[in-house]
Amino acid sequence: MKILFVDNKSIQNSIRTGLMEQMSNHEVHLIDNADEALEFFSKERPEIVIVEFTVDFGLEVMHHVLALNPSQHIISLSDSLDCSEHFGCDFCLEHFRKKRILKHQGIHDLLYLIDNFSQMPCEFAHKLNPYSPAQDKTSTEHGS
Repeated sequence: MKILFVDNKSIQNSIRTGLMEQMSNHEVHLIDNADEALEFFSKERPEIVIVEFTVDFGLEVMHHVLALNPSQHIISLSDSLDCSEHFGCDFCLEHFRKKRILKHQGIHDLLYLIDNFSQMPCEFAHKLNPYSPAQDKTSTEHGS
């Protein structure tokens, strides 16, 4: 399976990428900037996109990928408990095919999610910052 992994090129991510390839025979492409990631996505159409959405370019890449293909399988990877979807978990579950995993979870958990993506529920569904219309009103009033 071809996988686009969008995150910085840290030693930890290089190890994670190597383990994913060795343990599962997946073809993993670690890309650390938005332009290259979007070019790769457009040309190669990977089956799964793993995005660390809290890096500077991660959320941008996720939004562009979803604009091109709303049904793209996406795994948002982060140490943050913030929701990657502005409108919250319910909106994400209804409109997209995204799952969430925390960076500290082991490589086996990540591989299991990759290999069983369609059968797995999002472990964090309904647990992360739920959206309320009051958030938009508050941010508008405060100029955010």
